[in-house]
Amino acid sequence: MPQLQDNLARELRAAVLANDHQNATRLTVEYSEALREYWMTLSAQERADSTLPKQSLELLTWVRDMTLMQQAMAAEHLAVVERASRYQAARLLYLRSAAVDARG
Repeated sequence: MPQLQDNLARELRAAVLANDHQNATRLTVEYSEALREYWMTLSAQERADSTLPKQSLELLTWVRDMTLMQQAMAAEHLAVVERASRYQAARLLYLRSAAVDARG
């Protein structure tokens, strides 16, 4: 694979791992366009022998899988925060009512 596509693939992986979805989206478009341009320069025989389709599919599958995993992790973190928030609100309500009962 040419250096440009290698660099874009590396940058795309880094953006996904950093949860930089805006940059990952931009890099996905750039990567796809660079692959298309490179593919058009190949002869029929070079295309037949190329591992580029397999490599690009593996990269984009990895990007999708990592994004889905990150979304699931974020949803889990949000659920934990929501539970903790409800717990804290209930505890605060209990402590206030206990304080009122103690004075009353």
